[in-house]
Amino acid sequence: MSNTKIVFEDLLKTVLHSEIAETIGSVSVSQNAVNKKYLTMGEVSKLSGIGTYTLRQLTFSRAMPHRKVRSRIIFEQSEITESITNYKKIGWDDPENKWNVKAVQSQIANLYQDKGKPPMIEDIFRQLVKEELENFSKEILNITKKEKQSYYGRTVLTIKEAAEHFRISPATIYGLIKEDGMPHLKIQSRFYIVLEEAEAYLWRETAKSYADKGNIYWKRILQKLDWEETERELAYKKALKRLEERDF
Repeated sequence: MSNTKIVFEDLLKTVLHSEIAETIGSVSVSQNAVNKKYLTMGEVSKLSGIGTYTLRQLTFSRAMPHRKVRSRIIFEQSEITESITNYKKIGWDDPENKWNVKAVQSQIANLYQDKGKPPMIEDIFRQLVKEELENFSKEILNITKKEKQSYYGRTVLTIKEAAEHFRISPATIYGLIKEDGMPHLKIQSRFYIVLEEAEAYLWRETAKSYADKGNIYWKRILQKLDWEETERELAYKKALKRLEERDF
C-alpha cells in the first residue's frame, strides 16, 4: 500500500479542468436562484397589509431581511415571511427576549471565541472554481448567451437581467460595479453578474450600513458575516499551504 499523502484540495484542483470541460455544455439552470422574487416596499405593504412606515421600522428595529440598492429597499418574499408573521402575531412585544440588547452584545463578544463548525469543503471548492474562471472565459461567454444559464451551480446574468431581478435600472448596476465594487465577471467588453455573489454582496453592504449607525441587531449580523469570511480565508490559506508543502 502506498504511503503517498493525498491532499483532498489538491485532488479537487487536479480534476477541476476535466470536470468543468465535461460539464460545461450541460449545466442546468439554478432554479432556486432565478425563482427568487424581489418586491418593492410598496408591493410588500400591499401584500401584507402593513404600512410602509411600520415596514421600515421592522427592517431597522427587528433586522427584517432586505437589501439596500443605493437608496432603494427590496425584499425577497420568502425571507420576510417570518418577520411579518411574528409582527402580526405579537406586534412589537418580545416575549422570548429575542431582541434583548444585552444578549445580543454577549453573542457578539463571544462570536470570535467560538470555533464553530469546520469549514465546508464546498467553500474551498468555490475558491478553486473562481481561480479557474479566467481559463474558461470563452465557455462562460457561450453559456451566458443563453438566458439565465448557470455556471457550476451559480447563475450568470447579463446587466439587463440583473437589473430586472433586483428591480433597479441597468445604470444602477453599472454604478454598483464601477463605484462600489459589486462582484462581476468581465468577458471581453461585456459585464456579467453572478447572482449569488451579488446577493451576498448586497446583504453584507445592507448590514454594514445599519451597523455603522450603531444598530446592535444588524451589527450582530455583520459580525457573523465577517467571522464566516475570516474562517473561509483561513481554510483556503491552510489548503494552499498544504499544497505548497506537498509540491516541495
